[in-house]
Amino acid sequence: MPAHDKPNDDLRLFSDVLEELGEGDDPKLKLEELVAAFGERGFGAMILILSMLALLPWPPGGKAVFAVPIILMSLELAFQRSSIWLPRWALNTSISRAAYRAGVSRIMKTVRYVENLTQPRIPFLTGEVADTITGLICVILALIMALPIPFGDALPGIALVFFALGMMQRDGVAILLGALSTGACALYLFLIWRTVFEVAHHVAGWFGQLLH
Repeated sequence: MPAHDKPNDDLRLFSDVLEELGEGDDPKLKLEELVAAFGERGFGAMILILSMLALLPWPPGGKAVFAVPIILMSLELAFQRSSIWLPRWALNTSISRAAYRAGVSRIMKTVRYVENLTQPRIPFLTGEVADTITGLICVILALIMALPIPFGDALPGIALVFFALGMMQRDGVAILLGALSTGACALYLFLIWRTVFEVAHHVAGWFGQLLH
């Protein structure tokens, strides 16, 4: 197909591009292909799709595969880059296209439903200053998502989905939902670490009694 006849990815629905990415001939879906597919919507779309994929069950350490590029892109967003840049090793990162199709099929109904609800609103939450703050928050969320915390990857993943959706659709309501999810994530981590500290304190006290 001639280049001038190629469909404009920026005019197609996010859900349509998401589905079409699963139809390639290569059994591996590279991050480079994802970046190219979403065009100028890059940052929001890429963080959104990687966050949704990260919410699926993966072997130990699998979350880091998604967390690293999210961190890099969030930093670029925070520093007001106009387009995505990723190192070659990151662009060559891949997942099974069959696993991608299976994952996308599970979330597509929800994606289309949410897509229909979003619209540009509350513009001061999606401007340049807001993008910088959002990008920095996304860096922290991606770091938390990669940590081996029981159920600790779900809340930051959900928050990332909301933030990415807000950036892509310029929807301030989604940004607010991302902020609320971030607050819930912070509360959960606080409770986890408090529990760990108390258990460690009791164990230390128990050992202390044994030594006496």
